Amino acid sequence: HQQKVAGDELLFEGPGTYVPRKEVEVIGEQKAIVVKPNEALKLKATRETVDRNGKNRVAGEEWMVKRNGAYLPGVYEEVVERCRAYVLTEKAAVHIRAKQTFTNHAGKKIKSGEEYLITSEQMETFIPD
Repeated sequence: HQQKVAGDELLFEGPGTYVPRKEVEVIGEQKAIVVKPNEALKLKATRETVDRNGKNRVAGEEWMVKRNGAYLPGVYEEVVERCRAYVLTEKAAVHIRAKQTFTNHAGKKIKSGEEYLITSEQMETFIPD
């Protein structure tokens, strides 16, 4: 762990009792958010941080948490929104345009500006990354 300096924020994760030292100020309490099936959380780094999966994030970077269950945002993570999955059927697909180059769930590289269709043949539900 890095050395804490004046101005740094920290998150005490329970279960446990936290008795603050005189050198710290309690800013607030953070409750876990339950991610239900066919839901995801869009998070944003408020400053350089390391996410729950150990990935380095830069200030302003956004990412999705799709794993079901309780998620406790880190001290430098802001919940942007809760997203619902698109349910795909034989009569409903999703038209996608990539905002930046990335590698999709199937390992295919998608270039910025590229457009494609996601259908029920590929997956039952879709949550954009």
